[in-house]
Amino acid sequence: FFQVRGLKEIAVFPFTDYTRLYPFPTSHPCDRQSMVGSPVTPNLEAFPRFQEAVGHYGTLKAGDLLYLPYGWWHWLRNLDHLAISVSFWSTTPPSDLSKGIPDVFSEHMLTRVRRNLESLIATQHGPENHNQSMLKLRDAILNKEEQDPVLQQVRSLLAAVKMLPENQDGFLLQQIEGRFGIDWNEHVEG
Repeated sequence: FFQVRGLKEIAVFPFTDYTRLYPFPTSHPCDRQSMVGSPVTPNLEAFPRFQEAVGHYGTLKAGDLLYLPYGWWHWLRNLDHLAISVSFWSTTPPSDLSKGIPDVFSEHMLTRVRRNLESLIATQHGPENHNQSMLKLRDAILNKEEQDPVLQQVRSLLAAVKMLPENQDGFLLQQIEGRFGIDWNEHVEG
């Protein structure tokens, strides 16, 4: 990220803050963006986990170059009337599974598992039903409805990536809570 002209306020967050940033669902047009909006004035009532996010804040001026590691989230705001930046993007680094599935997944891999599970559910049940499908999955977990076909499928996929059964519920609930069952469009800026 190269700042050519003007000033920009910036906040960056590590990929480990994925669930604290309340990303829009993968089926939403704002996928890969945080529902929190401005990290400077977040709505902590709507997004309570955001207060645990580890943001790094600063100001970019002309000539500054910023490297964002893969998976890091960023938020920018122009501080001048005319602020110009140039961004260079690379593709997602592949996961090396040539030696089989690792015993322990990195945070990067877990983020990809979260996104892939969510995309799979949206694809199977249709994007228009994504919200309800995720809420139904949450209810099946909370009500211990182990015969629910979606929950069985998700548990099978999590087992395939060697996630221990006792860790699955927390992993899934953290992904669902605060992101589904709300009006996503309330949190679209602009």
